[in-house]
Amino acid sequence: MALRFSLLILHFSLFTFHSALAGAQTTCPVVKIEAVRLPDLNVPRAGHSVFVVNGEPTVVGGHTTSFVPTATAEYFRDGKWHLMQTAYPHDQGFSVPLCSGQVLIGGGHAEPLGIGHIHSVEMYDAATHSLKGFGCLDTKRCFASATEIDSGRVVIAGNWFNDTHDIELYDGQKFFHSVKPAAQRRARPLVLRIAEDDAIIFGRADDHANFLDTIIVDRLKGEPFSVPLFDEWRPLTYLEEADSRSFCVAGEGQDAYTYLLPVENKDGQIAICRIAGMKFSLLPTNGSIPTSCEGRRIIYRYYLNIDHEAGRAYLYGSGDNDGRLYVLAIDIATSPADLTLYYTEPTEHPVYGSPVLTPDGDLLLTGGMEICPDSTVDNFTPHATVLLLPVGHNSLPLREGWGGSYTWLWTALTLLALTALSVLLWRRRKAKTAEGVKSSDAITGTDTDEALMQRICQLMDKEQPYLNSELKIADIAGSLGTNVSYVSACINRQKGCSFNQFVNGYRINHAKNLLRRSPDKKMSEVWAASGFANETSFFRTFKTLTGMTPTEWKAQID
Repeated sequence: MALRFSLLILHFSLFTFHSALAGAQTTCPVVKIEAVRLPDLNVPRAGHSVFVVNGEPTVVGGHTTSFVPTATAEYFRDGKWHLMQTAYPHDQGFSVPLCSGQVLIGGGHAEPLGIGHIHSVEMYDAATHSLKGFGCLDTKRCFASATEIDSGRVVIAGNWFNDTHDIELYDGQKFFHSVKPAAQRRARPLVLRIAEDDAIIFGRADDHANFLDTIIVDRLKGEPFSVPLFDEWRPLTYLEEADSRSFCVAGEGQDAYTYLLPVENKDGQIAICRIAGMKFSLLPTNGSIPTSCEGRRIIYRYYLNIDHEAGRAYLYGSGDNDGRLYVLAIDIATSPADLTLYYTEPTEHPVYGSPVLTPDGDLLLTGGMEICPDSTVDNFTPHATVLLLPVGHNSLPLREGWGGSYTWLWTALTLLALTALSVLLWRRRKAKTAEGVKSSDAITGTDTDEALMQRICQLMDKEQPYLNSELKIADIAGSLGTNVSYVSACINRQKGCSFNQFVNGYRINHAKNLLRRSPDKKMSEVWAASGFANETSFFRTFKTLTGMTPTEWKAQID
């Protein structure tokens, strides 16, 4: 009777908690963070490309003071920005980090004031910090976009105030050629890989920055098609360069071709569109996406950045001329996805430009244009400010906005749940037989902790399953004829870490061996051969375990 009563209390408590929580989440948790000012860029710039390669944030091109294109680039290392010369200026050009570890950079304005277009392309080698021109586009372009498909080939599309809107292909070696006309004129379209050798192309704006009445999706290997979802919801962002890798879910199988895209409707509501191949749907979220905070409007302008390690996507926004910065964190590991809104106090220079995810899981903002009081932007006076938004820190306060009037509910429900659990556990202990069960057998079956750990290590050393980037704890448990709970608990007690941390330790050791034996091997080949799913995960894990980036570690053994 006491047991049934305890279970009834527990069930009622959890039901009440869930119902109250559902009501509380009509507005998502709000957490205050502090924007960290990093050293300024050497050259004030806007309209530049920004990416992270070899663990180093890098900016290329853009225009500087007086709206003059700059033939420079910079990379961040050892706490400062290092200036480089580019072969050509690339103001509103495109950049594509390649699997080879290099970056393809092309197009842009031909003259100051955003006039004209260029054919020019060059390649950036992050290992040597060198830029070299090597060819030209089939079509002069600016406000173009690109993505890499199979065998190093790159799909390029989009243009600005130009009659030519063909989709073209870079062969991965030297040459560029037109492959088909685009169904619509577009500036800064999205180019998303949907198969090893196929991609889709679409956008919100035409080549004069006017919103398209109807959005048509081009396909590299197929006919154009329409998306019913776009009848109500439109891509939120336009005229911003998009690295499709930053918002690719990048999981198993088909998830490698799944993307998350912010969209909005005519009422100003924001949602997240899930693109899986050629299927478009809305991502369920646990509450509506906030468009204001404390009565202040939030303006979202950019694409998502997905942290695959944390299982979160980040949508960056700014206040409506109040200097505040906002980051909406979307927990894509849960369904529906939980939301958390981070905000800063007013900053001196609210950065108007695309953020990138650092190897530590934070958002980095570089340069950009000043936002004028009338919400326009000043192309003539870009700034050099660099800000870090520490959304990836584990020390951040968690769900701060769930306090206030709900504190009494948390306390009451916690006490009820603890009371019910205490009675339940007391009844179970009383009901146990006198002989009991040995703790080691209860946890690991027929193995002791030490014996199971030895078998796990033997498997890792002999068969090297960690080289599979999609390795799961269930794979290890299956190979050893035990279950997931035993393996997880054993690693936690014996090694003092999680399964993922344990596996990544093997991967980093493997990467170190590769760097010792083959110092000329490209970093992209090293992380792929060591079992990492992506570059960000590799660099973050390497620095966490060694205190250095792979390049720094490699230099100290030379």
